[in-house]
Amino acid sequence: MLRTLTAITASLALLCPSSANADAVHDALEAYALYQNDVSTLLDVDVENARTVDAARARLARHNSDRVSRGWIAYGALTAAQSQRFASSIETRIRRDGRDSVLRSLRDDVGYARQQRNSAQAVQLILTAASADSARTAQAGSLYDRFARTAGVVQLAGTGRAELPGVTRLSPDMLDRLRGAGRVSQASVAYGERGFWDGVAGRDGAAPRVRAGGEDRSYAPVTDHMLTLAAIVVADAERGERRRVETLLNEPLTQQCMHMQQLQLRQCLSVSVDAAERAYCLGQHALTGPGSCFASMVR
Repeated sequence: MLRTLTAITASLALLCPSSANADAVHDALEAYALYQNDVSTLLDVDVENARTVDAARARLARHNSDRVSRGWIAYGALTAAQSQRFASSIETRIRRDGRDSVLRSLRDDVGYARQQRNSAQAVQLILTAASADSARTAQAGSLYDRFARTAGVVQLAGTGRAELPGVTRLSPDMLDRLRGAGRVSQASVAYGERGFWDGVAGRDGAAPRVRAGGEDRSYAPVTDHMLTLAAIVVADAERGERRRVETLLNEPLTQQCMHMQQLQLRQCLSVSVDAAERAYCLGQHALTGPGSCFASMVR
């Protein structure tokens, strides 16, 4: 009887995982994943008339800039944590100096993780992810910019309400993919790679190519937040370091950039007079603009 109750309890735990078992880094990632999933949807939707523009507007308007910003920092951290060399350096430091000492240093100094051996590889993974995600948002933005410039010769009007395809919430399979990519992933497409978000969305379209770039040192604090958070992930200390994790996720430079894009989007839409102008607003401030926030650390 006891064995049966134990089995039932275990089954329920698998079906209804407790929020206490979730970590703040992956929780934050979900808001960014939902934004990128909407980008995937917009990449595959023909911008035909006012109905499709307004449907895209409604889809993009649901994203909170602070939550998307936090999710981007989480994504960069999880990407950096996949660096085998960086992870090994952190683990070696823990064995040598002790876990408490390393965690204390990560609390006190946001530059500590960068000072470790092989951090350069983790930084490069972050920069590649930033370039890839910026490129795909810019690609989506260009579709709406093109509509804005050519709307004089296309149908602007439309009757009824258009519904965009694709899911509006992250499916269980998507959540499994986000949490299953894991540190030092063996998956074919891992965090930070060009095709990651296409893979999560089940999208067949080719991801845009990205240029290689170095780090813009004026935005090094953004990278340092990600590296420190990555080191905490490597140390498996997300739950014990919740206060530090929260501080790192709320990265001010990214949040300020995203706030500005959201403000400019609202102002732009408030003075728009037709679908062409609304499309321009979406392309510039809901897609391309946020992408530039993600890629701010790439020169």
